Amino acid sequence: MFDQIVSENTARTRRPVAVALSFSGQVLLVVLSVLFPVLRTEIIVPGRLSHVISAPPQGPSEPAPQKPPGARVNSKPGPQIFTDKVFRQPARVPVGILRDESEPPATLPAGPAIPGALNGVPGSTGISLVEIPKIPPPKPVPPPAPAEPIRLTIGGNVQAAKIRRQVTPVYPPLARQARISGTVRLEAVIGRSGTIQSLHVTSGHPLLAQAALEAVRQWSYYPTLLNGDPVEVLTQIEVNFKLAE
Repeated sequence: MFDQIVSENTARTRRPVAVALSFSGQVLLVVLSVLFPVLRTEIIVPGRLSHVISAPPQGPSEPAPQKPPGARVNSKPGPQIFTDKVFRQPARVPVGILRDESEPPATLPAGPAIPGALNGVPGSTGISLVEIPKIPPPKPVPPPAPAEPIRLTIGGNVQAAKIRRQVTPVYPPLARQARISGTVRLEAVIGRSGTIQSLHVTSGHPLLAQAALEAVRQWSYYPTLLNGDPVEVLTQIEVNFKLAE
């Protein structure tokens, strides 16, 4: 029996017309409860809100202090408070800063500001000034040394093929009488023009060396070229002295 009653109630609630009417009635009830106070504003009592928003009571204004009859009036103008928000050019540029005579003059404490510091300027930090060393002027840059001339070392036999003028040495009479002969070896520096620049004896008999030096100083060579430019040459020269049979 109970199953039949539950099934009949469930069938009735599933009807779409009944559900729609129930939903519409609930919506209408909510809308009326919200719009009714807004449409009927005359029912709001103003007296209930008067104690909520109220201006603070204003007390009696204090009278301005009056100066005694014998008081001295300060003729100097005091500081002006600018209330205008528009910036304007001043009529004149102030010379200095006005001093307020009502404030006592500032006094600096005696002694160092930091305990244990040295005495110095009152009120200073007590740190001694450190002199910054002056930067010395830059040293003058010496001019670059001239480049040494290129000098080639060439063997005596190779350089002998470039002789342009050769002077035969004179046989010393003392060496001839003493029947002295032999070879005198010289080391010579030939300049770029082909002339003898320096000459000294490396080996040979002393009686023959001077005659060899005097003769070789008069020799001349064709210039030796390196990449098309003449260069100096260091070479060996041999001078032979032979007695006639």
